[in-house]
Amino acid sequence: MARSSPASPGAGARRVLIVDDEVDIRSTLRAAFGAAGYECRLAGNGREAVALFDRERVPLTVTDLAMPAMDGLELLRHVRERDSDAAVIMLTGAADVATAVASLKQGASDFIVKPVDLDQVLLSAERALERRQLLIERREHQALLEHRVAEATRDLSAALSELQATYRATLEALGSALATREVGTELHSRRVHAYSLAIARAHGVPESELEALGRGVLLHDIGKIGIADSILLKPGPLTPAEWAVMRTHPGLGRQLLERIPFLRDAIPVVYHHHERWDGTGYPEGLVGQAIPLGARIFAVADAFDALTVDRPYSTAMPMAAARKRIREASGTHFDPDVVASFLSVPLDVFEKALAACRPRSRRLT
Repeated sequence: MARSSPASPGAGARRVLIVDDEVDIRSTLRAAFGAAGYECRLAGNGREAVALFDRERVPLTVTDLAMPAMDGLELLRHVRERDSDAAVIMLTGAADVATAVASLKQGASDFIVKPVDLDQVLLSAERALERRQLLIERREHQALLEHRVAEATRDLSAALSELQATYRATLEALGSALATREVGTELHSRRVHAYSLAIARAHGVPESELEALGRGVLLHDIGKIGIADSILLKPGPLTPAEWAVMRTHPGLGRQLLERIPFLRDAIPVVYHHHERWDGTGYPEGLVGQAIPLGARIFAVADAFDALTVDRPYSTAMPMAAARKRIREASGTHFDPDVVASFLSVPLDVFEKALAACRPRSRRLT
């Protein structure tokens, strides 16, 4: 049943509804409450009280328990259903513990045995109204707090969305910066990104960790920005000295990302993406599990891409043949467990990723 809004402190906070089938008791209570500054409303039974309460939501009800035409307990239920903040004091001629407990469980503020001490009744009324007011103020404070939290959440969400857009723009700008220097880098990164996430999911990597892995994959070669064009774009074989320079790009990438807080979680892949399971990789020659998992996953995805895409120095092989080649390097170049996860991914997943990352042809119309 719908409940009306409780009266505010300034709207009849000192009104009382007195309900008793005995005229003398109603009169006595009316005199006592009137002398204490209350506006009194009177009813001879529960039904009269409900009708009056429906017309005027009185904050305090003092009612007899045993009455004809709806007793005090039923009246209590009606009042509390209409106004959950209403204060109700029960009066009874019998000291029945079970009835007292039932009254209090149903929301009565107090239970007083007749003959009543008027001072006790007035004190109980004051306390009941104070509790009622505290409940109202607490609810209003809670509503205000929830409103402020909702506003702050909206503001925070907007700021977070803006920040995430900035992050994405930064990530794209870094990728584009390298792509302008080394042709094919962008598509390669997108393919390896798709392959890496597929392998990671098959390997059981939590979804919460995939975003950092993805950033590392997309930026794995970002350190090449610091490599001279004469080396990076050299068409022929590199000299030993040039190879030594080229092998510095993981460290250069780490140095760059350390300056960008939101990209620091990409460093494990960026710095270790040339490590090998058997320890023959670089820059640190890490062995086995010492290599970060993201870098181990990347190594498989990167090799798979290298084998399945045409390059100046090699022709693409079928994906099935490429998977066989990677299986053969399990335990030397690659983590055997990651290879097992890679092999569990259906080929059509990789085929769809490859198709999605192909450059789109442009036609003049």
